[in-house]
Amino acid sequence: MMSPLGSTIDRHRDQLAYDDGKTQIQYGSLQAALDESSIMQLTNIELGDRIAWSPRNDLESFLTFWALQQRGCIACPISSRVSDSKRHEMVEQVNAKWLASMLNHEEEVKSKSVNPQIHDDLNRPATLIFSSGSTGQPKAIVHAMSAHLASATGASKIIPLNAGNRWLWSLPLYHISGLAILVRCAIAGATVVGLPVDRELNADVLDELKVTHLSVVMTQLRRLLAEKTFPSKHLQTVLLGGASMDPQLVEAARNRGIDVRTTYGLSEMASQVTTSTGDGTPQASGKLLENRQLRISPSGEILVRGKTLALGYFQDGSVQSLTNKNGWFQTNDIGSFNEHSELIVSGRIDNMFISGGENIHAENIERAMTALFNIKQVIVVPSPDKEFGLRPVAFVDGKLPSDWRERILQLLPKYEVPVEIHTWPTKTETEVKPDRIQLKHFVSGETP
Repeated sequence: MMSPLGSTIDRHRDQLAYDDGKTQIQYGSLQAALDESSIMQLTNIELGDRIAWSPRNDLESFLTFWALQQRGCIACPISSRVSDSKRHEMVEQVNAKWLASMLNHEEEVKSKSVNPQIHDDLNRPATLIFSSGSTGQPKAIVHAMSAHLASATGASKIIPLNAGNRWLWSLPLYHISGLAILVRCAIAGATVVGLPVDRELNADVLDELKVTHLSVVMTQLRRLLAEKTFPSKHLQTVLLGGASMDPQLVEAARNRGIDVRTTYGLSEMASQVTTSTGDGTPQASGKLLENRQLRISPSGEILVRGKTLALGYFQDGSVQSLTNKNGWFQTNDIGSFNEHSELIVSGRIDNMFISGGENIHAENIERAMTALFNIKQVIVVPSPDKEFGLRPVAFVDGKLPSDWRERILQLLPKYEVPVEIHTWPTKTETEVKPDRIQLKHFVSGETP
């Protein structure tokens, strides 16, 4: 398997590699731009160094990511929304070098003429993505570039991506879904479309930037569907993931002529594991993609492995295996296959809790409330209760009708009806994935 940039630069020199509406770079001039980047000039990094920074979805971070790959470093993007203390903790956790501090040593950068060797070992550690676990302690997931390439090539069998197509970089680089966009475009000769920092994701932006492919989560798709001008004539495919499927939302998009592909994926598997066809079952996450394996355990847990699997978790100074003794990664997700061999994801094991002896799956309540009341999103977490042990409470992004409790009882048993409704938190780390850990602490009185 060849380097994604090397072969694409040769084959698609006249195609745009990056375009944000103001700045464009063709694949033919991309290597020169990488050679001139600050990463290529640094003298204080070595092969295998972990380099951390807080990326924006812009040209600088696009070049930084690929320059780090060419220098044989491990790219460790960290959200800019975490606190300074949390960021420092994450950098220390993986013994990384903080890029901003390195670039401040300008005299060291300018003192030597650097001619770094381009490293092309696709099986070496290439990326490190932080993913919060059930305990709230971030997991540092290490992937080889070969896994990212296997993910992209398998996904392209069901969602074709060609030279000249334009995929909006709508999800952050520090999430596996945002990183996957860069790799998919690199092997196809497609264009990474940067979302300008002063613009929001909306129908006008998609039209102006001539976006053909779009990755979104439920909240983003719901907002776009509220716009009468969505979709634009350029849009070909929407990849929808990040949460359990809302079949009504999927059907509403398809009724508008949008090719919506639902997907199930995870950081440990370099993004997509299953993806649907345009006419797949709305509540399903599609069929298994090439280069992956998936099975359902006797307890209903989804187990995965394959060429896209991470090298492991970075712990105590080394990369440690994340699989069980049989080589499977236990996802902690609950699922099943329908009669069409499509995956149905029911929820997460760690989101299930017991209330008065009854098993409660938070996602079941969330789906019911979102569909019934047509609200943007709902997160249900357990709250301590003296009588029942735990009771469900809900954080709601939207307005509920005054008779919401009576109406929800038509769909849910009484023990699943939330005992409290909270407004949606105004400060969240990201819209891609809600932080249930923080919300659990909030209702338990452990954090302000």
